Amino acid sequence: MENPILLYGICFVAGYLIGSILFAHLITRLVKNVNIRELGNGNPGAYNVFRNVSKFWGVVAGLLDAMKALGPMLIASHFFHLSDIALGCLAMGAILGHGLPVYYHFKGGRAASVLMGMYIFFIPYEFFVALAVTAIVVLGFIRKEYGVWGPTGIIALCFVLCLFFPHPTEIKIFVWIGGLIVLLFNMDKVKEKAQSITPSAVK
Repeated sequence: MENPILLYGICFVAGYLIGSILFAHLITRLVKNVNIRELGNGNPGAYNVFRNVSKFWGVVAGLLDAMKALGPMLIASHFFHLSDIALGCLAMGAILGHGLPVYYHFKGGRAASVLMGMYIFFIPYEFFVALAVTAIVVLGFIRKEYGVWGPTGIIALCFVLCLFFPHPTEIKIFVWIGGLIVLLFNMDKVKEKAQSITPSAVK
């Protein structure tokens, strides 16, 4: 396409429409015939499914959410050879679609799994290192609120680690912007849990 701005816009809109599909909502309806917003913390995300529907379906919801970014990026890269900026626009659209879904009156989830899909595509080594380190810290020391501290730790470490790898500048920008958007979606929970941590909570 000769007009890159138009291409970026199309990618963003396509990503947004895909991201607006809330698999946590659909799975909970199919499995338990209830509204995910009536369970647990009311968040239409994979972690709420994991805790209040079943671990299996929670993992499925998380993988499907990640594929909302990763899947289109893989297809667009392999078949259409789109630039990193166009691929980033796809992912950013999916992240915002999950958080502000047009199909659900702009009331969505926290988009952490969708962001992880983008990270797996753009910065796989950093992502898996961050995943391993965060798992050790959260499971070994914090031992609570995995749905909050897990994504927060992964995002923070990816922020730092990506700076030390020779990625194009636009990829680093997408890593940071996507992470900041997801942290914004999660800010209320992060503040709440940070205030609740006491010395006895960390062993």
